[in-house]
Amino acid sequence: MRFEAKAAIAIGILLPVLETYRRGFSHWRVEAITMLEDYLAGALLLTAAWTSYRRHSSDAAWLLTAWAAVAGMMTLSFGGQVETTIRGVDIEPNNPDVLVAKFLLLAVSLAALVRSFARVARTREA
Repeated sequence: MRFEAKAAIAIGILLPVLETYRRGFSHWRVEAITMLEDYLAGALLLTAAWTSYRRHSSDAAWLLTAWAAVAGMMTLSFGGQVETTIRGVDIEPNNPDVLVAKFLLLAVSLAALVRSFARVARTREA
């Protein structure tokens, strides 16, 4: 299984787990959309990984789509966390840990996006 698919399984599980650990289940009543986006992104990644595992003809497109969505989401999330940190407003108790986790998620997402894009480009050339 390719890096993009393995990472999709790992990040697909981690996104909702980490968000729930960070905010708790009670946050669904406060900001349901914030929670839902991580759960949907995780589901999209797991679906893409499943198509890759099954060697479906559209697996490269699924992975590219999933990683593009997650990379965009993580770019906004990491940027917002950095901005909050710099401004010193509403800083979370575990802010350094959250920054590191978001940076790592972003880095993996961008790497998987680049690899997915290259794979789609190769299949189009063939």
